[in-house]
Amino acid sequence: MAKDRCVLLLDGPSGRLAGLRDRLSGLGLSAILTKEPAEAVRALEGPSPAGAALLVPEFGGAALREALASLVEKAPERDLGFVATGPTPSAETRLRLRGAGVRLALWEPFDDGALRFQLNRARHRKDNGRDELRIPTTLLARIITVDRPRDAIIYNLSARGAFLETPRAHLRGAQIEVEIPLPLGMVRVRARVRFHNVAGNLQRANLPFGMGIEFTGVPRDATDAIRVYVEERSKAFEV
Repeated sequence: MAKDRCVLLLDGPSGRLAGLRDRLSGLGLSAILTKEPAEAVRALEGPSPAGAALLVPEFGGAALREALASLVEKAPERDLGFVATGPTPSAETRLRLRGAGVRLALWEPFDDGALRFQLNRARHRKDNGRDELRIPTTLLARIITVDRPRDAIIYNLSARGAFLETPRAHLRGAQIEVEIPLPLGMVRVRARVRFHNVAGNLQRANLPFGMGIEFTGVPRDATDAIRVYVEERSKAFEV
C-alpha cells in the first residue's frame, strides 16, 4: 500500500486507538497498531509504508520526545508526521506534546472529515506553507448555479478558497457562487472551480468527492468574516 494510505497508531495501555481501525478503513486507509516505542520502531524497520502517525499523549510516557525522535530517525525518507488525539488534555500535557515536536491535534469528538484532513496535513507538512490558513469544517454551503441551488459540505475552508464535498462537482474552470453560513452571518462569494475529484482513474484517494474552488469575488467584510472563523476554529486542531 502507498505511503499516503497507511497510518501508524501509537497507542497506550488503554488501547484507545484500536477503535480507529474501522474508521480509517472506511476512508481507504490501513493502520498499524503499536503500544510501545520499541514496537513502533520495529514496525518502521519493516516494510511499513506509514507516512503519518496518530498518538495518544501517554505513548512513551516521560520519554515521549525521545520515542518520537527515534521513529523519525528510523524513517527519514518518509517525513513521518504526528497528530495527537484523545480527550482534550491539560495545559501541562499540551506543553509536553509541543516539547516533543507534536503540533497537530485531533481532540475527541471528531468526524471523519477532520480525521482525513489532519492526516493529510501530517503527511504533507512541506506542502502546508500556504499564504492563508486552512481548516476542516462541517459547514453546509449552498452552491448557486444557473439551473438550481444545491447544498454541499465545506470539507475545508480558507479566506482564499474551499473544498466542497458533493457528488455533483462542476468541471474545472466553472464559475459559481457560494453561500457560506458563518457565526458572524451568511456570506456570499463568487468562485472558480480549480479542480474536481470524481470517481475514475484520476480520483484523489485522499479527498472526498467534490471540487476545490478559488474565491474570485469576495467583499472585504466577507473575507474578514471567513478569516476570523478560520483563525478561531484552527485552535481546536493545534496542540
